[in-house]
This record gives sequence, C-alpha cells and structure tokens, in this order.
Amino acid sequence: MAIRVSEIIQARRHSNGGIFSVNAIDLRRMKGLASPLVLLDNFRVSGQPFGPHPHAGFSAITYVFEDSHVALRSRDSLGNDLEIGPGGIVWLQAGRGAQHQEVPAVRGNELHGAQIYVNLSARNKLADPKTMYLLPGDVPEWRSPFGDRIRVLVGSYGNVISPIEPIEPYRILDAFLVFDVTYQLVRGENSVIYLLDGQMDLKVDDQVHRLSSETAIALSGAGEVRLRTADGVAHVLLLSGPALDEPIFAEGPFVMNDAAGIRSAYHRFQSGEMGRLDAV
Repeated sequence: MAIRVSEIIQARRHSNGGIFSVNAIDLRRMKGLASPLVLLDNFRVSGQPFGPHPHAGFSAITYVFEDSHVALRSRDSLGNDLEIGPGGIVWLQAGRGAQHQEVPAVRGNELHGAQIYVNLSARNKLADPKTMYLLPGDVPEWRSPFGDRIRVLVGSYGNVISPIEPIEPYRILDAFLVFDVTYQLVRGENSVIYLLDGQMDLKVDDQVHRLSSETAIALSGAGEVRLRTADGVAHVLLLSGPALDEPIFAEGPFVMNDAAGIRSAYHRFQSGEMGRLDAV
C-alpha cells in the first residue's frame, strides 16, 4: 500500500501580550491524516494565562523542551502537584473528566513546551482519569553512532521503550538529527512529523519532501521513511497512533463523539464529578 502524504503545513504564530505565544499546526489541513491527534502547539509562556479548567474525552500532554528556562508546575483534581523540569513530560488521560492547571514553576521565567492533545476512542472516552509523567532523567534515549539522539517520551524506538503506557497506544519522540534516521510507519496508524528547528529532507518511497523550521507533514500507510538533516542539527517531533475513524464533536475543553456526549461532560463538570481544583 502506498504511503499517503499531506501537504506541508507552516505553523501559525499567535501571541497574547508577551505573556503567551504559540506556533500552532492546523491539523485540519492534513487530509484527515493527523487522527487521533487533535492539537499540536509549540508554546512559550511566562505568565499565568489560564486558570484551572476541565478536560474530557481525550488526553492532554505537555512536554517541556530541554531548552526551557523553567520547569512546569502541573496540578490536577486527582491530587497531583508536580514539578516537571526541562526534558520531562506529563500525560493527563482525562477520560470521563478531570481538571488541571499548568503554569511556569517560577513566574516571570519563560516555559517552553509542546501542548499535544490525543483523542480517545468512543470505548475509552469515559475511562477513569489518570496522570502519568516522566521526569527529565527518566526519559529513555536512543543514540546512533553518528550522534543522532532520540528521546523516547511515549511508545518506543528501536529497542528503547518508554515506561508511560496510555490506555490506547501512542508514540511521541523528540529527535535531534545530525545525520539521518529511519522511522517505521505502521499500517492503520497516522503519523505527524513536526520540524521545530533546522532543515530536513523526508524521503517517502521515491519522493523527497523538504521541511523547514516550524513546518509539519502527516503520513499514513506502512513502510519505512528516512529523515535526513539538510543543514546542521534538525530538531523534530514524531507523533504516531492508530487512526480513529469516528465522529468528532469538540466544544471548549471537551472532545466527544456527538452533542449528547458534550452535554453529558458539561453535566459531570458542573455537578462536581471532575473534582475540585483551586487556582494557585
């Protein structure tokens, strides 16, 4: 089966008074090849733009890039109050619903991270909420003899496996390429490749796609693709998971399959079933 490829998408920058800025990938332009990914943002924040808020029907993941000036403070209504340093990741599997709030651990210092939302299938939208995380020193890494480095945040690469185990399989890799690596596409999965910095050639079958800083591309199919840096070090996120061929109905902080699911989520939130979380 031939590998399907989307157009190359340039991230769009949004900012809020210098407190919050984000480079956002418009996943809607990826020909349906981004599912189950529903949000992918490269953000920088130095203030507190968001108070406690609920989520339901998907997983909300925050990865703190290694170059972040400060750690992430991640709190939720499940009783967690975590400090995730640069290079760490926290995965809130919201399921039927939970509240959280995430802020720089030191106000006024810039937090740099990726915000990733991964949809849950209908059978797991009401699963028990759960928080999983890895501190920076606990993230396993793969290295090539040429100096390529891949941080295995979720899922696996080669014989390196992350201890984070979501209710539905997913893969998140943070790669720093000085030469080239291969990436295995799995039948039934969609993959999104987001080049954060540098230039990179992506070889798919006999075609080469040139990506530049803050661009992304989606792929679907089975086979091996090759990623090769075109100039210096290329910093790239690789995200893959089983495609969901289900209706999506998103409203505010909830992602469900229909309007009834959204109404039910609002009811659970308003009745206190998603717990309590006071602002910091």
